[in-house]
Amino acid sequence: MIPRLWRPAAILAAITFAVFWPTLWSDFVYDARLQILTDPFPHDPRNWPAVLSFAVLGMDVLDFNRPVHLASIMLDAAVWGRDPFGYHLTSILLHCGNVVLLWLVIRDVLSRGPGVGRPVVANDANASTRHGGGLTATGIAACAGGLLFAVHPLVTEAVCEPTFREDLLVAAFTLGALVLASRGDSLRRAVGCAACCFLACASKESGIAAPLVLGAFWWLFHRGQPGRFWPIAVGGGTAAALAFLAARFLLAPSTSAIFELPPSYPGGSLAAALHLEPRILALYAQLVVLPVNLCADYGLASIRHLPLGLSILIVAALAAVITWAGWRDRRVAFGAALMIVPLLPVLNLVPIYRAAADRYLYLPLAGVAVIAACVVERVWTRLPRDRRPVALVAGVVALGMLAWGCTARQRVWANSLALWLDTVARNQTSWSAAQGLAGALWEAGSFVDSERAARHALALTEGNRGEAWFILALALDGQGRAADADAAAATAIEKDPRLADPDARVAVLAMERGEAEAFKRLLARRPAAPTPKTAAEP
Repeated sequence: MIPRLWRPAAILAAITFAVFWPTLWSDFVYDARLQILTDPFPHDPRNWPAVLSFAVLGMDVLDFNRPVHLASIMLDAAVWGRDPFGYHLTSILLHCGNVVLLWLVIRDVLSRGPGVGRPVVANDANASTRHGGGLTATGIAACAGGLLFAVHPLVTEAVCEPTFREDLLVAAFTLGALVLASRGDSLRRAVGCAACCFLACASKESGIAAPLVLGAFWWLFHRGQPGRFWPIAVGGGTAAALAFLAARFLLAPSTSAIFELPPSYPGGSLAAALHLEPRILALYAQLVVLPVNLCADYGLASIRHLPLGLSILIVAALAAVITWAGWRDRRVAFGAALMIVPLLPVLNLVPIYRAAADRYLYLPLAGVAVIAACVVERVWTRLPRDRRPVALVAGVVALGMLAWGCTARQRVWANSLALWLDTVARNQTSWSAAQGLAGALWEAGSFVDSERAARHALALTEGNRGEAWFILALALDGQGRAADADAAAATAIEKDPRLADPDARVAVLAMERGEAEAFKRLLARRPAAPTPKTAAEP
């Protein structure tokens, strides 16, 4: 039997698992198709020493810079092979664990009181134990915050795509460090906190947030506490994280066949990125409050409803409200730190591959949940008793709507065709989404629709990308239009000569094996004198 203290945690984990149950039957989509289905590296047990010793940091391997994440994929590969069920199970269980960890953090934070600078008494570490269960304000608020994080539609991208598990791992180690720090001040726990900070960075570079969040926890709740615990936990965690990041950048291969293009600023420059960033932050705020236009590939179309002036006003207003509330309540200040600090590495101040993504908000959403729990606790304690049942029902309905949106979003991530259909519908200017849709339709045998999507990708790229011509050739060949397919294949190779060797493109994870074999067959019977390309022009 589960002890009474842990029953809320078990219920939260069970609800989370139930909401994400449909994902267990989903296929691989997006990068998982290349890393798990195409790349042999995760499936070769001879690669374990390189990953565990971090020698992989100097290898030209997908996710060489995130060895903990890579190890988790390899562990699944050792058990499940290429069956998506097990990979999804691992990610869902990780998310369930993160929900429980966050619940523990919220219980502890709420029990400490709002007063900034309040001395930490000897039994503070156990305060949440006294207040965590039952229909107390703290118990209800902690569960509400945990459920908000558990079922918000924004978490689906990180949970449903196994190769985005890195954000789950960063959250697990960050929240784990906070739980360790809240449970006592032994030397063993301090070392554990430092180790969590190191592992967070080794899961993804944004894990540098872990020691910073831990430092905010010390500053707000344990400042002035004597002893070696916090210097080891925060100082050691920071040193370990920085050491890993130094090794990650110093040991990285100077050239890469897999990462053919370096990351870039949105708009092409830092100035352009800074001009776009307020609109991206305003979009993030809207997605948290009203998650109605989530997209796997955000672009300018995703922020067209947020002009720069309005975006600056929204961001400034939010900053003012959070600053005011955090000044009055240190628990809100901690929630703000947990929300803002993990966002810093993805603010486009340095080039990254995606200017905006739902997965970037996975750990920041935990900070939102802490702030929401503070609000729920305050409202609950001030409500007359006869109005509390109505408030409880309203909260359940609101969380139920989020859960419904979460399950609906999971259907988008269930297979490649559903994903790219949704992405193209939400961002019609994304050539990568149009090309992905063309490939998914070709794989499904819808060759006419695949041709249409490929021509849309060509129109968006002004016909300059060989990959779009390549998928057009496959779509035309599927329709039996051999001459047009040959012309499109010739143009594909003209635009990108590397496509002439499909096996080499598979080796660098730029092409899936099924597409490569089909293109090889097309090239093998291509006539020596190419048919005029006008027949295949979009």
